[in-house]
Amino acid sequence: MRRSKPSSVLGKVILFVIVAAFSSGVYLYQVEPDSLLDRFYGVIYSGRLEAEPEVFLNEKPAYFEVTGKEWQIQKNNGKWYTPHDNGDNAVPTGKQNKPASVISSINDKLIVDVDKQPDQVDLKILETNSGQVVLEGKAELTKLPLPKQNGNFTYELTMRWSQGQNPYQGKYVLAIPVTVTLPAQFIFSTERLEQGQLLEITAYYAGAPEDVIFEQSIYDKFRWFSEDGYLRGYLPTNYNVKPGTYPIKYGVKSQGTEETQLVEILEHKYHIQYLTVNTKIEAETRNDEAYAEYNKYYIPVRNQSESSRYYTDSFLIPVKGRLTTEFGETRYVNDQPTSYRHLGLDIAAPAGTEVKASNRGKVVLARSFILTGNTVMIDHGEGLFSVYHHLLNISVKTGDIAERGQKIGEVGSTGFSTGAHLHFMISYYNANLEPGYFLVGQPITYENYKDFL
Repeated sequence: MRRSKPSSVLGKVILFVIVAAFSSGVYLYQVEPDSLLDRFYGVIYSGRLEAEPEVFLNEKPAYFEVTGKEWQIQKNNGKWYTPHDNGDNAVPTGKQNKPASVISSINDKLIVDVDKQPDQVDLKILETNSGQVVLEGKAELTKLPLPKQNGNFTYELTMRWSQGQNPYQGKYVLAIPVTVTLPAQFIFSTERLEQGQLLEITAYYAGAPEDVIFEQSIYDKFRWFSEDGYLRGYLPTNYNVKPGTYPIKYGVKSQGTEETQLVEILEHKYHIQYLTVNTKIEAETRNDEAYAEYNKYYIPVRNQSESSRYYTDSFLIPVKGRLTTEFGETRYVNDQPTSYRHLGLDIAAPAGTEVKASNRGKVVLARSFILTGNTVMIDHGEGLFSVYHHLLNISVKTGDIAERGQKIGEVGSTGFSTGAHLHFMISYYNANLEPGYFLVGQPITYENYKDFL
């Protein structure tokens, strides 16, 4: 229930003014007490009084502190007036014990109710002991977001009322102590995927990776990445993963939970390509020296990746052109079968066409190879790489941060190549993936490439 407005003291104010008027007019307002002046304005401008915030958890009042306050009202003459007790009820923040709101269900609803709707609301959620910010951004008062981890937190909520149509302006900062004790929640990006697709698993409120149960037979190098207290992991699939249904056992040891998720991997029909290459080019680019260089300088780079993402936006197509080879194709070169599959997409385009970074990341390789020609490799973090082969030239250097859409080189035909094109790959570490899933949400094929490239 909101506190009542100040009772009318208009009669007392008028009496005081009349008595004061008999004295020197010079001292009329100098002798007037500040508290009485504030009460006078409270009567005349009752609709402009300071805001009255309240906090509720599941419709029950919750504890909070006003740690900062600014407020002004606009008088009828257009001038702004600051109440004399402005800020007096502000309480300094600290690590003292407070009756925190306890959130134990994902359906719990924490809201702020205020009689004057602010123009802007900003929320910062801090881990109480460390002061680390775990969530920050705009917020809606009708349902404040939850951190994605358990623990003790302080919600620092800033509400602003700006000059505009309302005859008041101000700023309030609330500190709301919150304790989160939610059961672990595991989210699988899909339950059915096709060879070449990446399965993403996110675990909220699961704690440390060593306390998590995660058993599967799809990928033997599975690992968790931690971001803002929650966990994220990936299972890459491609032509090396047999189609079928795979059980994944997951849970949290300390919470005593264990469940099984069935994931179905569907077969992708890979084409066979017959390629004719000039024997001189083949001899110069596919030899022992080329493979030794590739194994020494190229292969190891994708074994290391930044533990957090460099990117926040979606991936973009690095160059437009004609698709000449799909992902995963088996090949015959000059009528001889090869022992490898095609590891990316070949996109034919005129020599010199600009090639863009598919997303933001760190350039971890930028050099010429006998086999792949001028090559750029970008680490996007959390094990995800994009790779660009056969470039005419290179516009970045190792160690650079490449921004999404930035020019990194031009289409060429260097290395083992039959003509100007970009060989574009995306991989999770060294496990190559269908780039189309990242670029357009599905495989890019001979049948549909004109819709995208």
